[in-house]
Amino acid sequence: MSILYLYITVFTIYYIILAATSIKPQKKVRDKYTSKDSNICVAVYATGEVKTLVNLVNQLKNQTYPKHRYTIYTILDKCENVPEVMLQSDLDVNVININNLEPIGKSQAYSILAEKLSEAHNLDAYVFLDAKNYVDSDFLANVNYYLTKYRVFMPMVNYIGEYKELKFWECVKATYSRYCSKFIFSTRTRLGLTNLINTDAFVIRKEILSKIASFDFQDKTAEVKYTVKLAREKVYTAFVDELKVYTDISNYDSRIPSLSKRLDVFRENFVHPGNFINQEYVYSLIAPNWLVCILCYGLLLSHAYVFPFWVGYATILISFIVLALAFCVSLFNAKIYAKEYFYLFAYPVYSVAHIIKNFPPIRFVVNFLFNRKRRHNIEKMLTNVIVTDGKKDFQCQLELISDDGLARVKFINKGKTYTTKNNHLRMVDAIKELSGKLNDYGLSLKVCQCCKYFQPVVDGSTNMIKGCCNCKFQGRVEGDIIPTLVWNTCPRFEEQNVVNLF
Repeated sequence: MSILYLYITVFTIYYIILAATSIKPQKKVRDKYTSKDSNICVAVYATGEVKTLVNLVNQLKNQTYPKHRYTIYTILDKCENVPEVMLQSDLDVNVININNLEPIGKSQAYSILAEKLSEAHNLDAYVFLDAKNYVDSDFLANVNYYLTKYRVFMPMVNYIGEYKELKFWECVKATYSRYCSKFIFSTRTRLGLTNLINTDAFVIRKEILSKIASFDFQDKTAEVKYTVKLAREKVYTAFVDELKVYTDISNYDSRIPSLSKRLDVFRENFVHPGNFINQEYVYSLIAPNWLVCILCYGLLLSHAYVFPFWVGYATILISFIVLALAFCVSLFNAKIYAKEYFYLFAYPVYSVAHIIKNFPPIRFVVNFLFNRKRRHNIEKMLTNVIVTDGKKDFQCQLELISDDGLARVKFINKGKTYTTKNNHLRMVDAIKELSGKLNDYGLSLKVCQCCKYFQPVVDGSTNMIKGCCNCKFQGRVEGDIIPTLVWNTCPRFEEQNVVNLF
């Protein structure tokens, strides 16, 4: 009981400090003028079918910020129905088209851009935006102002539309996210404490990115870990309520990680020594919700009422009342709508239900009763190749298969098929396995990967399917780079020299 009392008391003090800090109104900055204009790189990430990309690019092109002080990069990660030709013909936009077998993800896409611009000495900061967002015409001017105050910060994401477009539990999560943004995140920023980074929209200075070295945004847990990594470098992620980005409510995605994910990060980091910013954020990951608070205070009050305890019953009751008053203050300062109170109070119930639902024994029983099977995300691509026995060439086909990110290859010849036995992390390894199998039958696969002129290009993707041709054919311009893919074939193919070592 003593540990439980200390835990809930620390949280009570922390919450009272947040509520007391939020009472004092924050001074509004009306003239966001600064004498220095930073050089900014705006990176817009798009994947899948993105209908708002062109609109966002046009909004960025028409900023009030000086044109020569910012550049726009659009990263097309296997996009569908995107007018790439129009973007590439626009001199104000730099296009990075990643047409991989599967999307490489936001982490690798941002890492590719950061590596590309690592030697740019006149660059001060990056602005990373998801293509689903909208911005105001003075967005970059406001970013430039807040760069004088913070090294890493996030804008407020405002959702356009009615909650009726969302399901009930999505409304619950959306309301809780808004409460956290308007009260917890903004107040923690005023106290100089760090916040969970939002990879849909954030700003980071170039020197900080160079120190952290790379991104890792594979999931929401990775975002928590990245925030911890920044905190270890004594860099806190600020939340700027006055800096706005907008997105349609249909694109809503909860940025709050589940309790189980936060507990995993806490277990990994709570014993590691670090600075105050790092330690405070790690311990804030286990902050209880209101349902857990009521249960904890209920247990403490019942125990202190019946059994002797080193803290009096009245003291515990007063602490609970003060915490309830602080929560009422937070509701007032968060300025949420009256109809959202029900959704906000339902969030702890959703959180507990989510933990119970995903508890392994319960999840196994539910899947067994309803005959649920895990869905595989399978993508396929068919390409024509040539196979030779040294005397004659044969036209065949390769079917490149990506199953939940794991690669395998199916070889098709005259209706007969052969599929590689193993699942590989990289497509190049799957093709290598197939080449070895064909070599056992005296056949050679004439693709770029097996050619002695092929040089792989490390572009940050998992599959590493891109490369360039180094063949010095007649008429080739010195220094010219000819891009290719590992499964391509050309008339200049020459098999790699293989030396057997005994």
